[in-house]
Amino acid sequence: MPNKDQIFIKDLTVEMSAGIYDHEKAQKQRVIINVTMDVESNAGKMLNSIDDVVSYEGIVNSICKLCDKKHYDLLEELAEEIAVICNSKKQVIKTFVSLEKPDIVTNTKSVGVNIYR
Repeated sequence: MPNKDQIFIKDLTVEMSAGIYDHEKAQKQRVIINVTMDVESNAGKMLNSIDDVVSYEGIVNSICKLCDKKHYDLLEELAEEIAVICNSKKQVIKTFVSLEKPDIVTNTKSVGVNIYR
């Protein structure tokens, strides 16, 4: 694999509606989001503006809009939608998305899903 860089978003915490149970649909809950994007290397490139790189701020804003948009029965659906957003950027080679629900299963630190796309 050629040289690559990584862009990451660590522990983005959102209050959102997610889950299959009635009590999850009735009240928003915390979801912790982590994203790592393998991107084309910036080595040797002229980097003069935000348009020359993948903007983590733009990705964060898009993720927050997704989380506010609707109820997600399954975190897997949300993870797929996040991966589509990330992979739509031309510099992105591969995306890892991790979603955690820290408050839903009481005898665990968190439960969730990881995907690579």
